[in-house]
Amino acid sequence: MTMTILLVEKEESNARLITKIIADHYPLATIECLKTNQAVKMWLNTAVLPDLVLCEVELQDGLIFEVFQEFNPVFPVIFMSAYDKYWSQSMVFNGIDYLRKPIGEEEVNRVLDKYESLNVHFLKRFSAENNSKNTKNVFHKDRLIAKKGTNYYVVLTSEIAFIYTEARMVFLIDRKGERYTVERSLSELEIELPSREFFRVNRKFIVHINAILSFKPSFKGKIALELLHLAKAEVSISQENAAQFKKWIEE
Repeated sequence: MTMTILLVEKEESNARLITKIIADHYPLATIECLKTNQAVKMWLNTAVLPDLVLCEVELQDGLIFEVFQEFNPVFPVIFMSAYDKYWSQSMVFNGIDYLRKPIGEEEVNRVLDKYESLNVHFLKRFSAENNSKNTKNVFHKDRLIAKKGTNYYVVLTSEIAFIYTEARMVFLIDRKGERYTVERSLSELEIELPSREFFRVNRKFIVHINAILSFKPSFKGKIALELLHLAKAEVSISQENAAQFKKWIEE
């Protein structure tokens, strides 16, 4: 399953920046870019509802609120504006955040992290409720289908070292150092892999506990990991996730 993300932005430079950040964050996502209220209306009338919308409030043909009054959004929305005055109104239309322009890469990454945290939270709640009715955990996989070249392989989760994204692709590295591609997003894999063995250390890496060779404090409260087959590279855990990581690794 892939995501559909709608970006509504009238400024070409902003659209290019945000599109690149979204693509890095969600390599498998389909990103639709629109510039006007009329285009948004037509899209919502004919397309599948998006998983997430990032939209400028003030467009060339009016405020985005005019569209959302007609099409009450049932999807999360991140609003963007050069002014504070639209903040309270945006929260009425499923707003999960409000970005003040000019917008930088750090802010876009922050709101995408927020969306992902909310998404994972509700998926885990659903998983927990489902598992309470069925003793067999349908989400936690013990194997994945991975691809190398034109061939597909079954990889046991116990043989995975880590999974990461790069250049809009999702790669799996096994304990032998073999690299495969996986046709799933990290958000989906985070839910489906056994949480006692795997940890989402940042937006680009999910690691198996047995692949962690060592870790140490790093800049601004972060934690730097040394991983199997990445001995000379450090994968960092944010300050926000550091406490959760320490609790997980001691369980």
